Amino acid sequence: MFSILSKYSDIIKRTDIITYEFEENQVRIKIELELTDGSLLIIKDYKFSNNTRKYAYHWMGSNGKLRTRWDNAPHWRSVSTFPHHKHVGKNENLLFSTETDIESVLDYIKKSLKKPQPEG
Repeated sequence: MFSILSKYSDIIKRTDIITYEFEENQVRIKIELELTDGSLLIIKDYKFSNNTRKYAYHWMGSNGKLRTRWDNAPHWRSVSTFPHHKHVGKNENLLFSTETDIESVLDYIKKSLKKPQPEG
């Protein structure tokens, strides 16, 4: 996880590790990232002993409004990538999602952020 986050250090301003637990073959991770544009990404990723996984990556602007949330809650059967999906802009705006791990989410965010303007 930390090697993935270091790969995106150019867009991550602050990292707060809230939960990082490993027990046998179970993992619980909750991390908050402040990004260079002032937005926040809340990472929740859990792997259970039966090899199932539950995740939610909640990206919100500095104003607290939802930009995108990716998750695999199994309640949108009509989505082609079920159970993986994303909510863009608001909870009701549901789309299919191929971003199912932190690296693909950070790739998406990095492409979405405006590049800084050169000084001068």
